[in-house]
Amino acid sequence: MFYTHYVTFGDFPDEYKDIDKAKAIIVPVPLEETGTFLSGTRFAPDEIILSSRALEWFDESLEFEPYRKGIATIASPQWERGNVLSCLSQLEELVGEIISQGRFPVAIGGEHTITLGNVRGALKHYTDLSCVILDAHSDLRASYDKTPFSHACVARRISELRVRNIVEIGVRSISIEENDYINSVNNIKVVKARDYLRDPSFFVDNISDMLGDNVFISIDMDVFDPSLIPAVGTPEPGGLSWYNVIDILEEVFSSKNVVGCDVVELLGTDKRSCFITARLIYKLIAYKFFYE
Repeated sequence: MFYTHYVTFGDFPDEYKDIDKAKAIIVPVPLEETGTFLSGTRFAPDEIILSSRALEWFDESLEFEPYRKGIATIASPQWERGNVLSCLSQLEELVGEIISQGRFPVAIGGEHTITLGNVRGALKHYTDLSCVILDAHSDLRASYDKTPFSHACVARRISELRVRNIVEIGVRSISIEENDYINSVNNIKVVKARDYLRDPSFFVDNISDMLGDNVFISIDMDVFDPSLIPAVGTPEPGGLSWYNVIDILEEVFSSKNVVGCDVVELLGTDKRSCFITARLIYKLIAYKFFYE
């Protein structure tokens, strides 16, 4: 059973926020346990949801109002504080339940580690699952700060699941350990930010060929250039623009079955960044229902 969050995503009419009828389910996950530089990801879900209430309801490019499909916001899952594995277990069950009901989960972090629980939940229903991860960092370390369940290890842990493959886009910070791992496996494709920006249309036109039919999308907000989104855990120069990311999402949603998404690693300390992130989440929902 789901319970409504104390503030709901978007200032939409109540009938379109009904938890029993909504097709999209917003899941706030304020996990912040393994951050390594700037802090504040635990505040992001609530701040993004509050900022979303200033959104325009009409999608100007798709020319429809996504909220009419129903967007409910459920209460954050409850886990043992300080216990990342407890959080991941709760998310696996919750996301699996949302998908089993034929609905579209959108989790708002919190740190990137939450994606592991979300993907595990999706794998309960899809045996042929690819992951698209938009991120400045490859997050492929075997362990970081004495834990294998750090935000810096999340893609490595996902690669060890029965996913078909992982496509990472926007990477511009990577360790030698991660580089060696990428070269040793055949189910990870890393598109570095500089390569993407040299020829965006090439990668957009070919991304569908890199993926299976069913896809989970994870967006670490540091994939964007910090001139647009400064409030992230570890900002890196040379990032993607708004329309770079939008073009990737449009191609994936229009050609694949996107089964769920998450948006992570924003700090809830900057109103501008929170509003832009809310706009991005509404765009994810828009694409899901426009292309279904």
